[in-house]
Amino acid sequence: MTGTVAEVFARRAEPAAALAGQAGAIAAACHAMAARFHRGGRLLTFGTGAAATDAQHVAVEFVHPVIVGKRALPALSLTGDVATLTGVCAGAGFDDVFAHQVRCFGGPDDIAFGISPDGRCGSVLRAMECARGLGMLTVALAGGDGGALAGAVDHLVTVPSDDPRVVKEVHVTAYHLLWELVHVFLEQPGVLDQEVTA
Repeated sequence: MTGTVAEVFARRAEPAAALAGQAGAIAAACHAMAARFHRGGRLLTFGTGAAATDAQHVAVEFVHPVIVGKRALPALSLTGDVATLTGVCAGAGFDDVFAHQVRCFGGPDDIAFGISPDGRCGSVLRAMECARGLGMLTVALAGGDGGALAGAVDHLVTVPSDDPRVVKEVHVTAYHLLWELVHVFLEQPGVLDQEVTA
C-alpha cells in the first residue's frame, strides 16, 4: 500500500518541479498579457472536455477576482454558450468551434488563451492559428511535449506528463500563477515597457 501511495505522489513531483523551471517563460507570458490588457485588450479562453471548465475558470478569475482589491479585467470563455458551440459544430465542424468565435470577437489587442491536455486538440490549434492571423497574443497550456501547439503560439507552458490528471492539476497552478503575475505587472509602475505605458 505504501508503495502505491508513494507512486501517486511521485507522479506529480517532476511535473510540478518542471513548472517552477518555466518561471522565466511564465513571467514573459504574463508581461505580454499585461501589456495587452493595459492597451484595452480582452482575454478569450477556450479548451475542450475538462479543459473547457478550466477555460471558464480562467475567465472568471480575471473578470471577478477572488482577492479583494484586485482589478477586474475583461475576459470571455468561448466554451460556455451551448447554442453557439452546437451551431458552429453543426455547420463548420468541431475543429472550427473556437476559431469561429475568435474571428467574431478577437482583435489585434486581444489575447487568445487555449488549454489542451496533450497539445493536439484540433479546435484549440485552429483557434490559435486564427488568433495569430488577427495579430492577437497567443498563450497556451499543454501537456506532454506540447504537441502541435509547440511553435504555434507565442507563449506555451507545458506539463511534462502523459497523465491527464497530473496535467490538469499542474495547469490549475499555472493559470493561477498567470493571473497573479499579470496583476503584478499591471500594478508596478515602470515594469511595463515605456511604449506600453506612454
